[in-house]
Amino acid sequence: MMALDGGRRARSEGAFALGLLSPTLLLMLVLTAFPILYSIWLSLTDLVLSRGPRGDFVGLRNYWELFRNPTFVASLWKTGYFSVCFLAATLVFGMLVALLLNQEFKGKSFVITCLLIPWAIPNVVNGLIWKWIYDGNFGIFNAILVKLGVIHQYRFWFGESIPLSIFLISFANAWKLMPFVAMMLLAALQTIPRELYDAARVDGANVFQRFANVTVPHLKYSLIIIFILQTAHAVKVFDIIAVLTQGGPGDMTMVTYYYIYRIAFDYLKLGSASAGAYIVSLAITGLAVVYYLIFRGNQE
Repeated sequence: MMALDGGRRARSEGAFALGLLSPTLLLMLVLTAFPILYSIWLSLTDLVLSRGPRGDFVGLRNYWELFRNPTFVASLWKTGYFSVCFLAATLVFGMLVALLLNQEFKGKSFVITCLLIPWAIPNVVNGLIWKWIYDGNFGIFNAILVKLGVIHQYRFWFGESIPLSIFLISFANAWKLMPFVAMMLLAALQTIPRELYDAARVDGANVFQRFANVTVPHLKYSLIIIFILQTAHAVKVFDIIAVLTQGGPGDMTMVTYYYIYRIAFDYLKLGSASAGAYIVSLAITGLAVVYYLIFRGNQE
């Protein structure tokens, strides 16, 4: 009998709690579900604001036309190249910084504080800083290379080649996001028992063997999170492109998200822009699944 009363009381308390939460849940549903569903509907219409506030249903035609658009297809390849460069830079430098900060040395707290400064800088400010650094007339990047004898005169870096331009932009973006990666990896490194490293030294493992067989396996969970978050950020890159190059010169640095922005706000084609946004979202979801499957396979 007491068990039945306890069950009724638990159900009553659960219903009461749900009633208290229902206004917030309803508000969240309206603020998230409605925009998502409406944008999906927009992606299936030919809505162009210059022709009026309504568009006709066209099904998947917007998606098909985007994949036939050479500028959009080229932007996908450029976004992929940007993502690879960005991920490589953030992981390599983030790992090196995390390994350094995992050691005890004087002034470590000050170094960590300084490391967080790039992460705290707004995206637009970061873009303006690197726009000055890369400037072809008086940029410090040119000045350093001239002093070192690498180049003989100042150069305008964002017009020479697509790979070089996108690589420089990805490095500027990685400088801002690297502290986040370093802090995540540092937190994971500090959970690794020192006894494992001592045992590896006794077995005769060198530095690289200890890193491969002790450090990396304990970083897998952090690495999969970093890969997913940083890939999503790279695929959706916008701010640094808008500040540094606006997708130019010409379309040399036109990545996908910036091109979608142009479709929506320059050409006012909200149907096509919504379709492009969902193509990017599906790409991010697919990459996240691939990362998970690779990670699970390695675990097994």
